[in-house]
Amino acid sequence: MLFGKEVPWRRLEGMSFSMYSAEELRKLSVKTITNSRFLDAVGNVAPSGLYDLALGPADNKEVCSTCCQNFNTCPGHLGHVELPLPVYNPLFFDKLYLLIRGSCLACHTLTCPRAAIHLLLNQLKLVDHGAMQEVYQLEQLLSQLMKSFFSTILACCPVGGTLTWFCVCFCQIKHLVEKKCSLINSFWSVQMKTRKCPHCSLSSLLPPGFFLKCLFSGLEESTGSKKGDQVFCPELFFLELLVVTPSRYRPINRLGDQMFTNGQTVNMQAVMKDCSVIRKLLALIAGEKYTEEAEAPEQTDQTFLSGVPGQTLTDKLYNMWIRLQSHVNIVFDSDMDKLMTEKYPGIRQILEKKDGLFRKHMMGKRVDYAARSVICPDMYIGTNEIGIPMVFATKLTYPQPVTPWNVKELRQAVINGPNVHPGASMVINEDGRRTILSAGNLAQREAVAKELLTPSPGPHKMPMKIVNRHIKNGDVLLLNRQPTLHRPSIQAHCARILPGEKVLRLHYANCKAYNADFDGDEMNAHFPQSELGRAEAYMLVSTDQQYLVPKDGKPLAGLIQDHMVSGTRMTIRGCFFTRDQYTELVYRGLTDRPGRVKLLPPAILKPQRLWTGKQVVSTLLLNVIPEKAVPLNLVGKSKIPSKAWIQLPPRSAPGYKPDSMCDSQVVIRQGELLVGVLDKAHYGSSAYGLVHCCYELYGGETSGKLLSCLARLFTAYLQLYRGFTLGVEDILVKPGALQAAFNLPSNVDQAEAQSRWQDAHLNPDQKDFSMADHKFKEVANQVNNDINKVCMPIGLHTSFPDNNLQLMVQSGAKGSTVNTMQISCLLGQIELEGRRPPPMPSGKFLPCFQPYDPSPGAGGFVSGRFLTGIKPQEFFFHCMAGREGLVDTAVKTSRSGYLQRCVIKHLEGLVVQYDLTVRDSDGSVVQFLYGEDGLDIPKTQFLQPRQFPFIEDNYEVIKRSQGLDEILARLDPQTASNHFAAIQRWKTKRDVACPRRGAFLLFSQKKLAKLKQLELEAPPGATRDPAVLQVFMHNSMKMSTGRSKYCRKSSRCPEPSLGLLRPDVCFGSVSENFHSITEKYLQSRGSESEDSVDTHRY
Repeated sequence: MLFGKEVPWRRLEGMSFSMYSAEELRKLSVKTITNSRFLDAVGNVAPSGLYDLALGPADNKEVCSTCCQNFNTCPGHLGHVELPLPVYNPLFFDKLYLLIRGSCLACHTLTCPRAAIHLLLNQLKLVDHGAMQEVYQLEQLLSQLMKSFFSTILACCPVGGTLTWFCVCFCQIKHLVEKKCSLINSFWSVQMKTRKCPHCSLSSLLPPGFFLKCLFSGLEESTGSKKGDQVFCPELFFLELLVVTPSRYRPINRLGDQMFTNGQTVNMQAVMKDCSVIRKLLALIAGEKYTEEAEAPEQTDQTFLSGVPGQTLTDKLYNMWIRLQSHVNIVFDSDMDKLMTEKYPGIRQILEKKDGLFRKHMMGKRVDYAARSVICPDMYIGTNEIGIPMVFATKLTYPQPVTPWNVKELRQAVINGPNVHPGASMVINEDGRRTILSAGNLAQREAVAKELLTPSPGPHKMPMKIVNRHIKNGDVLLLNRQPTLHRPSIQAHCARILPGEKVLRLHYANCKAYNADFDGDEMNAHFPQSELGRAEAYMLVSTDQQYLVPKDGKPLAGLIQDHMVSGTRMTIRGCFFTRDQYTELVYRGLTDRPGRVKLLPPAILKPQRLWTGKQVVSTLLLNVIPEKAVPLNLVGKSKIPSKAWIQLPPRSAPGYKPDSMCDSQVVIRQGELLVGVLDKAHYGSSAYGLVHCCYELYGGETSGKLLSCLARLFTAYLQLYRGFTLGVEDILVKPGALQAAFNLPSNVDQAEAQSRWQDAHLNPDQKDFSMADHKFKEVANQVNNDINKVCMPIGLHTSFPDNNLQLMVQSGAKGSTVNTMQISCLLGQIELEGRRPPPMPSGKFLPCFQPYDPSPGAGGFVSGRFLTGIKPQEFFFHCMAGREGLVDTAVKTSRSGYLQRCVIKHLEGLVVQYDLTVRDSDGSVVQFLYGEDGLDIPKTQFLQPRQFPFIEDNYEVIKRSQGLDEILARLDPQTASNHFAAIQRWKTKRDVACPRRGAFLLFSQKKLAKLKQLELEAPPGATRDPAVLQVFMHNSMKMSTGRSKYCRKSSRCPEPSLGLLRPDVCFGSVSENFHSITEKYLQSRGSESEDSVDTHRY
């Protein structure tokens, strides 16, 4: 080698961007485009047109005349259009306007003060060197010492030289480009507005163009003469020619016999037509000047003049010049011309926004080995599986290398061919040749199958053949639903091939992660094509590993709706099964489990052997837990409150606790469900439930299996034994409930009840509309609450748990108490934007009411209910509230979507490095520890004081499943505990946590107290206290000997543990807050154990 590995061949020191000059563009161009027509009459490419073959071929049938290559290999070549008249460069027109407005036309100098110019120049040089702090110091010094400071600046650092006053080995920091742009933009907006020129009376003027080189990146130093003089180049603001992009980037779209031209070509064609008209006008104007000399000039075609606005040739030329400027602007940015209706996208529109080149074709693009279809539910597949229809299974392939271990399977796949699953579509030989398997030629497929292990002749690029086999059961796919708003929107699922299906089939438990429903939603499936991608999908992106959302560590996957009702019904008291029913339900739940199934003994032996629903769930739980693992212990609560189960007041008994032995409290011991009803709080997407605890103790695979088994079990229970439906009986209210709401006698007539109801909603002391509105709402809400308290739930005809609607709401399956109240009681007050519906200018709330009607119904109070129906005007109020909710949802979606994209684009470069620091894409430190404590959010859910008893009860489970002994043997358990002990010792010796005192202060306080007791006499001429003077005299003598003692007493508190000890190496290196929480819990547990010992002793 010519160079060593440690010495780079070339080192990139910098990068700059500039604008091409007209001469450079002419050198880059291979053709001058003069013909505005791009196709001739026959349909071939017109010479010197916008699709000239010198620019490159436009399709596969042509060959480039410049490089003699075809469409696939020719990179394309630039052309140019010569403009007859110069036009403004639309990219710098706004800056040119500011420059002319801020310039003096007499002395050709900027009208801003020279101090501002020199300040900006030197600030830009400081920014280039990375001295951000000195940029602000320079502005402060300018405001303090204007004349002397700039004389020093100009003496030490002349304009155009290097600034050496501040630049002393500055390191590169962030946001230099943003600061440089902000300095220049502030100068444009502040300094370029003055009208009066302060320099016309001065004799010495600034060199022309020296300052604009710092404001425009296109003005490079190389634009000067051969001697190196820096000359201002005004060509930046004007265009003499227009670049024509290669033909391959402006393809002609063909649809049958019709051709559709690219929008860029149409814009360039409009520019060329304007150029030809302007050239003709210039020729006519030039011909008029020589009419006196030439007696009979040649007659030219002047029919084009009728289409040009203007009276004279000069007016026509001026108007055409303006039109040319407009068409040039459209080439760059089509939004610059607001008057033109028919216009095609310019260069800016091609690049920017969602449909631009970057976001649509570079950052996101269409890919191979992907499928998209409608999703439908399937509760019989696993939560980590995705049902694949056969039409996708025969199209998605994986490049499988041929080995002696899989050659039998791959040979059969090759013989099956591309149309029979499991088959194969192609075989890639060692030399790179591809053999496409024919669907109708069996002999060809058999011949290829026999040669899978036979090396092909010639040079080899690969060590073995590769067969593109069909996707099969167990292969991993990446499922994605758009919009992809968080990490679990893309998860890995194992394929389950389902013959006869046409759509993708997804489990119910994954709906929340994707925010998916089955009303026509579509999802994308991507098939990874490498072993590395498959390994990452299996181990990192699988749905089993994405159970907790990274936002706050709450569960995502969970059963929904029917499964919650079925689970509640099955685990309620009084639900029994015979042996046949018990084994049938267990088999339904454990369909895919290999090996023997552990069964439980019956709960009732006589007169018949019966198993409870709790035992069915316990059987599934014990069989799903990994073998040789300790079953879990759990004490929790269900979503259904304890008061929902109490139908009669309990009998008074000493030591009675309402929650003990109640179905609202869930108790699991050694993996068996003993007490309680399982509902949404345990197998839904809720924290600290049964599935969440299994995930924490045994891992994601076990929690995923548990969800899959419970879904099959609950589905079988609904189908076989207990269906679920809603009837009118579930929403009926007992008679007399309305009278009970107002404490009226039950025999009162309906008219009096209605009058009392109306009086309760009216307030005669209303002074203004706002106060009346507030009073109306208060009284209406009070009456609404009184009615709901009486009617729900004790006023219902059928009470919980026999009421199916209440069972559905209480268990968390669907609906809320508001829905039940609107069905059975009343809709109540309708609110728009937090207040009652406003009246119209006529004073009516609706045209059917009287002006300023004080009745509650006129103000939006709906007294009807869905059970008996509502009136038309009440229905209109109800629709008004519904429309408001829809509008709010639509507005929030667009705003929150853009806000979320902005946040993600700013945070996507943050990475937790191996030293546990959070760094940006350029290596700058954002946090020294992630979240300031180094803890991963999904792994901290059980590090709460309320969950410490669960960890204590399941210590043996955690110790065995997580391998705590092996982990603790590799870590240092003493350093962190010793450090916390040192902090505690420091705190116990001091009353104040952070005392503001030093060694000298302690010495002075001690000596001063003793010297004041001696009542010393002050020396002559002394103004200070004699005791204080004596302390100063003793300081130099005593502090040398007793310094160490006073320094120990005034020592600072030791640094926090996380600041010194890495939490991934030193066991117990946690935050002080968490350490104090654990210490308090251990102390409380110790005191409880002592109390229990004392009670047993006596």
